[in-house]
Amino acid sequence: MIRHIAAAGIAALFTACTATPQEAGPPRPSTTGQALAQIACPHRIAEANAWVNHMPGAGRTPRTLNVDVRLVEATDTAILLKSSASTGDTLILEIRTSPAAPIKGRLAYREPVPDPLPKRITFFCRGGEIHAIDKIERVY
Repeated sequence: MIRHIAAAGIAALFTACTATPQEAGPPRPSTTGQALAQIACPHRIAEANAWVNHMPGAGRTPRTLNVDVRLVEATDTAILLKSSASTGDTLILEIRTSPAAPIKGRLAYREPVPDPLPKRITFFCRGGEIHAIDKIERVY
């Protein structure tokens, strides 16, 4: 009986230690189209964030919209370009492979804060959406 309890405890510990949290890897696709676009794209997004810079303090007008992307492969070289398909509600950024990048494995985009501020930022690669940000933080 004690061996069964010990074995069950060890199995549970092994499962807990080897299971990877959902947030640890690249985001899962939310649609079939997004899954197909991710397969076609040579770059995988591990994490993406966007924020509006209100520095130097509260009550100031926003200065810049910033987007920062960390790729799964730290040696990937790519750039972000604003798509002409962007609308007032959605900023569309295209990921393009580049022979060199300012920081390998990282992508960045900045622009003066548009009016209106986009509600969503989508990342396209080879013609398909591979990731999206639905929340833009405000930094003071």
